[in-house]
Amino acid sequence: MSQPPTPQDPSGQPPSAPSPMERQGALTRDLATVLLSSLDLTEQWRHVGAAFLPHGEEWAGRLVVTDRDGTSRGGDSVFAVDSQITLLLDALQHCAAEQRQAFVSLRLDATRPPEDPDRIALGADLVYDRDPGDFDGLGGIDADYARALVGRVGADRVPDWVRELAAGE
Repeated sequence: MSQPPTPQDPSGQPPSAPSPMERQGALTRDLATVLLSSLDLTEQWRHVGAAFLPHGEEWAGRLVVTDRDGTSRGGDSVFAVDSQITLLLDALQHCAAEQRQAFVSLRLDATRPPEDPDRIALGADLVYDRDPGDFDGLGGIDADYARALVGRVGADRVPDWVRELAAGE
């Protein structure tokens, strides 16, 4: 019995692995998919904003859902070490470090345009250069986290202020 032909690059080379930037885009989409599918969204939602900060080995998130009529609801949450959200954020942080530097916080925005509510526009803002603070005492960057991040991605792949915090400066 013969095997079906497998797709190959016309040059005869096997397909190359995705670049870190392509992996970062895929991980961002996966994070948005997991986040949106985990929320109890009604048909009326217009915007979901999510900010994520390290919280020890976990991640803390502040989530706000805004409906078409302008009403908002949300709150803060801690995502366990083995949760899909934490695993995706860790992978995304590592992927960013492969390109240049690990981010220290992330903001994700998903918006449904009023003229096409079946479409979702996704935006992501990775914060590198400043301390993102905390969510009223939840999450944040301290010396322990800075040392752990340096241990995971390397001192040359973290922002200067994180490296200084890890060194106790």
